[in-house]
Amino acid sequence: MNTCRRSGLAIAILILASLPISAKAGGHGGRSHGPHAQGGSSIAIPLGAVGGGYGGFGFLYFASIGANGAFTFAPPFAFMGPQAVPPAMLNGPVPWGMGGGPIAPPPPPGWPGGPDQRRDAKPPGRQDSARSAQLVLMGDRLFRAGKLRNAEERYLQAARLDIASAGPRVRLAQVALVREQYAEAAQRLREAETAQPGWIVTAPDIQAIFGEPAEFASRLARLESYLQAHPNDRDAWLVLGAEWYLSGRTARAADVFLRLDDPARKSDVALAAFLDASNRR
Repeated sequence: MNTCRRSGLAIAILILASLPISAKAGGHGGRSHGPHAQGGSSIAIPLGAVGGGYGGFGFLYFASIGANGAFTFAPPFAFMGPQAVPPAMLNGPVPWGMGGGPIAPPPPPGWPGGPDQRRDAKPPGRQDSARSAQLVLMGDRLFRAGKLRNAEERYLQAARLDIASAGPRVRLAQVALVREQYAEAAQRLREAETAQPGWIVTAPDIQAIFGEPAEFASRLARLESYLQAHPNDRDAWLVLGAEWYLSGRTARAADVFLRLDDPARKSDVALAAFLDASNRR
């Protein structure tokens, strides 16, 4: 069977090389309709000459030369547009290289089975708030147990599932606080405000995430010590003000936010949100 297929393929190539055909693939007087519009010549060949994915279709095939010099075989209706292709042909035409082996790239966009036609692809921006909330609860338990890496993974998963929720991002800021990565903590607070503007007004006490008030106090003490050595670190000051505000010490937090407020600097979405929340109290 393989010998017959290779013989048929060789015959098709010889016929194709001997005919001075200049029409575009599809043979509609230079007007291209199908996925091989960029190819060169085309010619009909018998069914037995091709051993690709069209063995179950009992009609002639077209062979065309692509821009890369490879031969592509397809049944006649493939050149009539994607709407003419039967559902069984989910992979489009089967290209064959000069070495005799099939080349199977993904179908182009617009063809059944192509990137924009996959049935299992979720619509962009789809959210699963319930699952995200479950992951946040799991992350909180892991966080209190000191398993920061596992907690971080749950929070990241929750953030991906619910792109409009500040909760997972605020918790990622707490993970960064524990690791003393204050620039990252500040960035997570900015992401929280971007994802859910106004979340600060209804935010719960951040100390509850830590479980023990002493643990939370110790993290803030480390941050304050850091600021004594690095008084110009604006990200660290922002994190300190946010932690004070979210734990009920709003007056002390307001002083920090006013100190950071500088019209000459680029606007900071998190700082602006905390300033606005402080002014409303």
